Amino acid sequence: MEFSSTWRIAAPAVLSETVDGEAIIVNLDTGAYYSLTGTGAEIWDLLQEGVSLETLLSWIKGHYTGEPQQIAAGVTALIEELLAEQLLAPGAAPAALADSPANPAPGDHPPFIAPVLEKFTDMAELLLLDPIHEVDAEGWPHPVMPDPGV
Repeated sequence: MEFSSTWRIAAPAVLSETVDGEAIIVNLDTGAYYSLTGTGAEIWDLLQEGVSLETLLSWIKGHYTGEPQQIAAGVTALIEELLAEQLLAPGAAPAALADSPANPAPGDHPPFIAPVLEKFTDMAELLLLDPIHEVDAEGWPHPVMPDPGV
């Protein structure tokens, strides 16, 4: 993996929302949904901003304690898993972090815990049957209008 790589959420097939420190991610192509908490949710939120791996690692190292090699391994392992699950796609030029929260005081850094991507497939069939993800801005159902030239 290139150190300066950037990614984007694989929209429109992937939807996500972070609520109370948990990122809930849905892949509409497979019907699987995922959960990331703790550092994983923070990493997901930063990836949505389009930051480079270098910026992401710098932010994590500034907010958590731990061996730099272990932090880098945990972050890159998560990114590789997100790519394998088709939740991320290659991105454009890296973005700068916009008004990131201030670094906590040096003694206030919690230990880095490697993120774990939880995958759930129990509702895959229902999610794939539901046409809601195929709806455009016009809504659903939207009848096909006959061609007036026929």
